[in-house]
Amino acid sequence: MGWNSWATYELKIDESLIRATADAMVSSGMNGAGYEYIIVDAGWKAQNRDAEGRLRADPNKFPSGIKALADYVHSKGLKFGLYTDAGTEDCVSGAPGSKGFEDKDASSFADWGVDYVKEDWCNTGGMSAQDAYTKMSRAMQVTGRPMVFSMCEWGDNKPWTWAAPVANLWRTTGDSKDCWDCGRETMNKPGGYPRGWVLILDAQNSLASFAGPGHWNDPDMLQVGQRGLTVEESRAHFSLWAILAAPLIVTNDLRSMTPEIHKILLNREVIAVDQDSGGIEGTRVRVEGHSEVWMRSLSDGSRAVVLFNRGKSSETVHLQWVDIGRRASQSLPVRDLWKHEDAGHSKGGYSAVVPAHGVVMIRVGVPDTQN
Repeated sequence: MGWNSWATYELKIDESLIRATADAMVSSGMNGAGYEYIIVDAGWKAQNRDAEGRLRADPNKFPSGIKALADYVHSKGLKFGLYTDAGTEDCVSGAPGSKGFEDKDASSFADWGVDYVKEDWCNTGGMSAQDAYTKMSRAMQVTGRPMVFSMCEWGDNKPWTWAAPVANLWRTTGDSKDCWDCGRETMNKPGGYPRGWVLILDAQNSLASFAGPGHWNDPDMLQVGQRGLTVEESRAHFSLWAILAAPLIVTNDLRSMTPEIHKILLNREVIAVDQDSGGIEGTRVRVEGHSEVWMRSLSDGSRAVVLFNRGKSSETVHLQWVDIGRRASQSLPVRDLWKHEDAGHSKGGYSAVVPAHGVVMIRVGVPDTQN
């Protein structure tokens, strides 16, 4: 859980912004809710390596250097993440990538106190993704510093089939964008083309079996709180990423959140679903018109369930207990995770009116012994 600079700021970052964001993560209560990583994406590097071939920070944007910035983030009780690229250059900035410099770059990251490395996949013509990411993974391990390794090759090489020994998480699609379902025209092209979060959700359902503790499918950062999403869409987005056991990496401006967005991002009951120790990724278990039911099994035997309405007007969404592996005859306890209230026991299933592009999220408890 944490924050990434890219979707809101792109290359317009500097050390003052990163420090202010770390401050806001603590003062907003997000750190106390489990958010811990401050991840600096593309835009931090100088255009050339130093005389020893090591990466340098852009002296205009980060005059104090990366180690000083990492130290500041650590002083707030947070962890520090940094971006690089597996190819010859970063994706947009033209700064040097890590191809052929994996050992030096991993060593620099460790020396600077980096806790999380995101490696992109631009300017990689003729390269093998598995070989390139394995090189960086091994270089990071040699440093002896524990660093989370996030692979960002957009799912083009089906990393879920081979990356578990290499990385802690791997992107499954192109970049997320702050919209409902834009990007349909490029969604099947390789190369990280951005798309709305619903299209990313649709690509996850067949991948659940590949994820688990320490090796996660990554459907990209949350667009919660961005201008292209309504509050209902932000709530739905957050709920479904929790069902997916996805990394909860936000990208909004933490210094100016509205109360509605703050309430979404700090919903500890939904966060607890995402962070459940069982690490089981959820799937879609029912489709009926515009209505869907998504379910995730939790470590205590209960079920987290999202009733999702893709339609343009409110609809009643129905759940049958058999959809989530329970008997139709059972009477099960239900808790609404957005209302933060128990909804009593329900026999055979559960139904709720769900707003357009919205969700109702419930936790269905363990059956009573007499059931």
